[in-house]
Amino acid sequence: MKILILEDEPVHAKYLTKLLNTISGVSIDEIKHVSSLDEANIHLKQSSIDVFFLDLNIFGSDGFEILDQFPTTTVNTIVVSANTDNAIRAFEYGVIDFLAKPVSEDRLRLALERHSLFASTYQKGSEKQNNIKSRLLQVDLDRLQNRLSHLMEVEKIYLNEDLSLEVLAEELELHPRQLSEFLNGKKQTNFNSFLHSYRIKEAKDLLIKYPEKNVSDIGFEVGYKSLSSFYDAFKKELKITTSEFRQKASILSQ
Repeated sequence: MKILILEDEPVHAKYLTKLLNTISGVSIDEIKHVSSLDEANIHLKQSSIDVFFLDLNIFGSDGFEILDQFPTTTVNTIVVSANTDNAIRAFEYGVIDFLAKPVSEDRLRLALERHSLFASTYQKGSEKQNNIKSRLLQVDLDRLQNRLSHLMEVEKIYLNEDLSLEVLAEELELHPRQLSEFLNGKKQTNFNSFLHSYRIKEAKDLLIKYPEKNVSDIGFEVGYKSLSSFYDAFKKELKITTSEFRQKASILSQ
């Protein structure tokens, strides 16, 4: 088993490495520790990683960014974080488990058992592909796409601040894992990125249509529960802030 640990604090990485090496019955070939998103990117692209242990706060950067580039359908991820408020978001990305710091040996053993079960069930070469297909085998994909488009573009369900993978899956009469596989496999995205794309598009339209409207009001109106989440998602999507976007839109309209 090859393991990659993304952790910006060496003491936590060493502690996790020590725990991994003490768990009996687990065959580990290599444990690699990196401390930046760029380093993790390189290793995930170049190496065959069996388990990816991900910290969510890497020198102030959002660890979820790595899962936007490497969906959990391509890398088995276990999140290790002191911020348990992110657990639901992590599971929406499809991670195998979420371990709260400080990690205990028993809890880590359970996480590895879950990985082993997941790998044997879903990710054995061609068997992985067959199992993924089987989850959508009885689903009318054209109907699913049409229903999803209607919910997002006509009903604008993304404006619901409590929208989650589970809620959207229920609206589509799917299991959450089926919806996750559809988004990852057919749309090459994950739930959170998919949701943000619609909310930010709506925010762009409102920023242009109502130039005098308070930016914070727009953030809440398009479905965000906090302004920080709105600002972060907006800048990540467009590479500029809301103020810069509004200023450019104003200049172009003159």
